Amino acid sequence: MRARIYRDADADLGVLAERVVAVIGYGNQGRAQAQNLRDSGVRVVVGNREDDYRDQAVEDGFEVLDIDQAVRAARVVLLLIPDEIQPDVVAAHIAPGLRPGDTVVVASGYNLTFGLLELADDVDVVMVAPRMIGEGVRDRYVRGIGYPCLVSAEHDRTGTALATALAVARGIGATAGGAVASSAREEAALDLFTEQAIWPAVFAVLQASYEVLARAGFSDDAILDEMYLSGEPAEVFARVARMGLLDQLRTHSRTSQYGQLSNLERSADLVETLRRRFTDVLEGDILSGSFAGDWSGSGTDPEARIRALRDRAAKHPLVAAERAVKAPRREAVEPGPPL
Repeated sequence: MRARIYRDADADLGVLAERVVAVIGYGNQGRAQAQNLRDSGVRVVVGNREDDYRDQAVEDGFEVLDIDQAVRAARVVLLLIPDEIQPDVVAAHIAPGLRPGDTVVVASGYNLTFGLLELADDVDVVMVAPRMIGEGVRDRYVRGIGYPCLVSAEHDRTGTALATALAVARGIGATAGGAVASSAREEAALDLFTEQAIWPAVFAVLQASYEVLARAGFSDDAILDEMYLSGEPAEVFARVARMGLLDQLRTHSRTSQYGQLSNLERSADLVETLRRRFTDVLEGDILSGSFAGDWSGSGTDPEARIRALRDRAAKHPLVAAERAVKAPRREAVEPGPPL
């Protein structure tokens, strides 16, 4: 199944010509998107609390207001603060200042998908979700290079919600490479799936690999360099992005190609195990709302919960080996104290 791709020709920046855009949050995405929109000729104000990010916005030459003031000054509001604080900030500082016909733009579908944002029925709600870190969003805009982005109109009160979403996407440089028609549900599910299925499986593969190789008597230095400290996996994934998963194998030796492909055919049982596990994660945890209820509805300190999980993960011998291997290498390249 293929999605529609929106390009520059599908997006009219004129939709934003008479509308002030408020960028709420000047962090990773906020700074990049605010700068890109300004360079695209859009009038931008920044809404941010008193912190270092606010100071940076002032230094970058933006009109910076408190969040509720920025919302009242704008007709389009980009919500670029962390998922976990959005519901409270929207309820206290954003929703009260929205007027009929305003547009709220989210960069993540999480809170919309799981019903955590309370917004009036008379405002448009759209999603413009770059699949790129903020620095990449800015760098690629400056170089005139597109990047992946998902767009959708979630609530179209005015009949122009999609046009506004596409104008914002073009203003931040996302339609230069083609913005993908999507939905908040799809964006949230795919994002959570990557985080809860794919990357934990990668961690598990590395942990199991270390245990087997260390038990066989190989040194920690050699094992960790081979697995990831050398940076070779990053190079492979860069080729995957450029060439495709299978075609990038042509850049490997014939021995490597044969070993990978022949063992792939013998891994049907592993694929089936992963398929069952991943289905449980997608349907039982993500789409059911179970994870959202646990993470967003617990009322406990999120940092404390993450710290406890990290502490338990740190007990695996791979972590101790990594620290031991990396420490002397850092000492070798870092300058010592002045004489």
